[in-house]
Amino acid sequence: MGPEWRKRIQIGVAVALAVVALRVGWIFYERSQPAQNTRQQQPAYSTNWDDYVRPHKVYAYDLKSAKQELAGKTVWVRAGNAVYYFRYAGGLGQKMGVLPPLEKLEISDVVLHKSSAAPRPGQIVVVEQDVMAVFRKAGVAGNVSGNNDSGKYAVTIGTSIGGNYQFSVNELFFVDDPHELYKHWPADTWSAIDRHEARPGMSELQAGFALGVSAAGAGNYGNRTMEYTNAGKPVTVTFSADKAVTVVPGAAQ
Repeated sequence: MGPEWRKRIQIGVAVALAVVALRVGWIFYERSQPAQNTRQQQPAYSTNWDDYVRPHKVYAYDLKSAKQELAGKTVWVRAGNAVYYFRYAGGLGQKMGVLPPLEKLEISDVVLHKSSAAPRPGQIVVVEQDVMAVFRKAGVAGNVSGNNDSGKYAVTIGTSIGGNYQFSVNELFFVDDPHELYKHWPADTWSAIDRHEARPGMSELQAGFALGVSAAGAGNYGNRTMEYTNAGKPVTVTFSADKAVTVVPGAAQ
């Protein structure tokens, strides 16, 4: 082997050794660095996400379409602690109180109930009727009290005046499970809502889900003090930047 080839081999070996040394040095450098947390972080909840929630709506325009849209469906009370309901047995019976927030209802029928208002002498008679959704409370069987209670109730979802219908279904109910619509809310927030409890840190929407929409207050949404009737157990909540900063049992002072 000539001197020229021997020189080339020596250069090649030197280059290979240099590459190996660089690689070993880089491995030691990587191992000496602080460990990186590769776990994906759970993003913090933002009320902006609520703006993208689009609940399905009911598009009823008369009794027949209301039956088609609602009979046999499950709904959840959207206007909690603000809507009265009645016992029903082929007609309206005793007033039972207000429907709690997010109460789950199984609607079996939609019927008309004639208004009790009587026409005055000389007035044109206009037929006025309430549109009623007949329902059972989800998970509650009939005759549970042993006193011929059918377990059926009814709630007004609209009116018919002279055959012209007006419905408030979409303001009264969710036709999708709110737990799915707002599944981006933290689990502990939903746990408090399901117990009908407001707590600091809740948005005004979340507090309304917990305590209902029967409330009074002054100021801009998310920056005000609201007194919730809460079915006779008032709660006062003060919001700042759409976060509850104080939750106080009782009426506002």
